[in-house]
Amino acid sequence: MHKDSNIWIQKLFHTYLEKADLTLFFEQKEKLHPDEKTINLSIHPIRFADDIFFSFQTQNPFLQKKLKKYEVNYNIFYHHADLIKAGYLKANKKNKIEKNSLLIIGQTSTDQVLFDGEKYLSLQDYAKELSALASNYEQIYFKPHPYAKNNKQTIRFLKTIHPNVHTTYQNIYYLLSNDHIEHVVGLNSSVLYEAKYFRKKVTFLAKPYFDFTSQDIGIYADYFSSAFWSDLLETQDQNITLPLKENRLRIALNDFWGYNEITSKLILKDIIKSKIKYFLYRYIG
Repeated sequence: MHKDSNIWIQKLFHTYLEKADLTLFFEQKEKLHPDEKTINLSIHPIRFADDIFFSFQTQNPFLQKKLKKYEVNYNIFYHHADLIKAGYLKANKKNKIEKNSLLIIGQTSTDQVLFDGEKYLSLQDYAKELSALASNYEQIYFKPHPYAKNNKQTIRFLKTIHPNVHTTYQNIYYLLSNDHIEHVVGLNSSVLYEAKYFRKKVTFLAKPYFDFTSQDIGIYADYFSSAFWSDLLETQDQNITLPLKENRLRIALNDFWGYNEITSKLILKDIIKSKIKYFLYRYIG
């Protein structure tokens, strides 16, 4: 975790919390205490909506009850996923993924969510489970993490558990949108949380980092309103609200993950196609 991450999160909400008796942490759950007004924010693992958003966690019962009022309706992400699937269906005429396929998701070897207290977990630690899962599918696809240094080693390992393992570098949302991918498996990647909304069967090999049943509360954009913070802290509302804007946090963090192809590549492809059609009609047809 970058040393300035907590400063960043404080600066992000400085206007709302300038004089507030509240401490915000960024991706540091271990700093929370039930007797203190502390909240930990993490980037929510669902990253394919109009903007990324935060997961809130606190051990303070009063704050937790307040935050729960603003929890996002998770059913909306099925609709976001449907829009992405429809876009890929229109853009890709030929399905390049084999039927009855399993998708294995890679992660970086030192991702903090993989540390179990003693070591960093890897797919190799779950050879038996992976072998059993893979036996149910004709084709196995492995999507490496682009920043992982151990991808070649992982690929060699996966080829020992199934004869039909293929490495794919396709955009993750293309893969999740593909009906031939039936099952998505990984350690505890954010992709596994997302795959549910693309109606895939999902298997976490390691313990999930987020617990959205009781601890982590996903909140979408309400934190850019003073009404949210005044309710949380029981202070006078300053009547300051930023209007909804696509990619506000993505731009602030400069982190688009695989979403950049949804907003640029697919749109650009349609623009180019329409320009070509116009040219053919105008000057040839």
